[in-house]
Amino acid sequence: MSGELVVGAAGAIAGAARRVAVLLDGHPVRGSGGYPLGEVVRGLERELDVLREAVAGSAGPLGEKAEPVALLMMCMQHFVVLFHGVEELPDSMRAQARRELATAHQTARRLR
Repeated sequence: MSGELVVGAAGAIAGAARRVAVLLDGHPVRGSGGYPLGEVVRGLERELDVLREAVAGSAGPLGEKAEPVALLMMCMQHFVVLFHGVEELPDSMRAQARRELATAHQTARRLR
């Protein structure tokens, strides 16, 4: 029974990582111009909830996936809190957003 939960958690983690990678593939942060910040924040927030549930529902340790899952969740949480309720990406925060999303994107791509 516990093996099923671990397999279920692994599938949920891979699915969330895949959706995060697709979301960020579609919305790279450019040097200027509009950016759908609210859409990205809401998408990351949804997948963060999926990841939290998957980790909580896992019957045992996540093994070798623990480190990248923790990194992805940390990046997503930081970005979601930092930009909560913000619809336009301020130019002054564009470089920071690019760095944080690049880390989340790279990690999500490794986990999918």
